[in-house]
Amino acid sequence: MAIDYFLSTKCQSDDTPILRFYGWSPFCVSIGYHQKDELVDFEKLEQDGYDFVQRPTGGRAILHAEELTYSVIFPRNSIHHRQLYHFFHQIFADALKALDYPVELKSDNEKLGELTHRADDFPCFTKSAQTEVQYKDKKLIGSAQKIYQGAILQHGSLLIGKKHENLPYYLKVNRKTKDFIKKEIKEKTICLNEIKKSRISPEKIIESIINQLELVRGISVNSKKLNELEFGSSQKY
Repeated sequence: MAIDYFLSTKCQSDDTPILRFYGWSPFCVSIGYHQKDELVDFEKLEQDGYDFVQRPTGGRAILHAEELTYSVIFPRNSIHHRQLYHFFHQIFADALKALDYPVELKSDNEKLGELTHRADDFPCFTKSAQTEVQYKDKKLIGSAQKIYQGAILQHGSLLIGKKHENLPYYLKVNRKTKDFIKKEIKEKTICLNEIKKSRISPEKIIESIINQLELVRGISVNSKKLNELEFGSSQKY
């Protein structure tokens, strides 16, 4: 995410948009730019060997674990931030459909990409934006943005496994609150491994996304081969 921040602050109006994919090793709790870390249980994170970061984008707390993380950086004058949000959720929905995941893109056409949660909400994935990739009314992808002087940065997490549900264990709240938050996450989110019993690799998802960009929409992608430093290929989903 530090790389995303650096690239965003250096973006010029005529620069080519950047799309990045990565995973997490070790797993990590991130909080949004406007959130405070006072509810994060750093002792528990250290005990389990997990990391912590504050994202440059908005949104709420996430446990980054069994997921595919993406970031896109666009020159600010090239696209409206709401259109950017909708465009990439549409790409991901179509890419997953091509892999036989019967997901839906649900939109409010009057407010495409508008985020509906507040900065003082804490756990992420339980609140919806106006454009969401869902399966049976459960959220599959969570995204957030940061608008800089010259660029728009958008981060997102596509859930592959269920470990994101463990976020409450890393919060300094009482047991009743932990149970409530975990129940809420479980009821409002879903991962690919729950939709289909067969497992899918992050690389397969990336390939389908790039196919949607290149073959369907005619957008040329200068791709770079993933390696362990960029993607943590030892992770098991």
